[in-house]
Amino acid sequence: MFGEGHIIFIFISIILVIIGVAACRRIKPPLMQLIKVCFILSVVLELVKFFSVMEIVPVVVPVTGNGVLSYAETGSYTPYIRAEHLPFELCSLQILFFFLALVIKDEKWRKRVLSVIYGTALTGGVTAVLLSSIAPQFGTAAEFLSSVRAWEFYLYHALIIIAAICIGLDGECGLRFSDSKWMFATVLFFDISSLYLNSILSEPVYRGKELEGIMYAVNFFSSYNNPLGIPMTGKPQYLLYLLLRFCIASALIVLVYLPFRLRDRRRR
Repeated sequence: MFGEGHIIFIFISIILVIIGVAACRRIKPPLMQLIKVCFILSVVLELVKFFSVMEIVPVVVPVTGNGVLSYAETGSYTPYIRAEHLPFELCSLQILFFFLALVIKDEKWRKRVLSVIYGTALTGGVTAVLLSSIAPQFGTAAEFLSSVRAWEFYLYHALIIIAAICIGLDGECGLRFSDSKWMFATVLFFDISSLYLNSILSEPVYRGKELEGIMYAVNFFSSYNNPLGIPMTGKPQYLLYLLLRFCIASALIVLVYLPFRLRDRRRR
């Protein structure tokens, strides 16, 4: 993390966000038209991600010989993407939130969805750019900069950051500090859901009926493996980490909605 290629992409993302926000401020498109464009672009970028991470793998069957388990190819092949690439992270969920904002007709609920996009896309997008989950996959800056997956990753997160900032600046949307409760409720819901989802998509290893361990694990919402590098080998450490995550998330929610409180105080 924070290698040469990562730092270059951070600067590229900052430039894209500045240009995107400035263009929107100059052109002043209707907010829902902007959301429609963001939705279309996000779907396109998600498809680019799908085809860039997709693998064509052989179909195999288990074979036991001399007491040793192995796998034999059947001669068939199938496309496959690994579980960690499924769109269940907070940033990937922006595609769903964009769609909901477009199809919901009730203005009150649409504003609630927009408030969720503002907070989650801003915090999630900035965090993803700075603490890139894909940065460790590349050994050199040239490899990083020539990767389709890397360009898709940073273009997508720059896009959702632009959308979030434009929502926050939009006068007709009129976000307020009290709207932060919708972001809090949404993050809490998906955070709790990820605890179950990670277990469902992980690959346990049993000896008889006893759980031996996990051979393949996913980590949506950083529910266990964490960017802070905190070692967790027992339940007390894990519960402490969950408490720390809750405090950090609460602080970030307050931080991104605080400008609306300050704005309303200045107006009064």
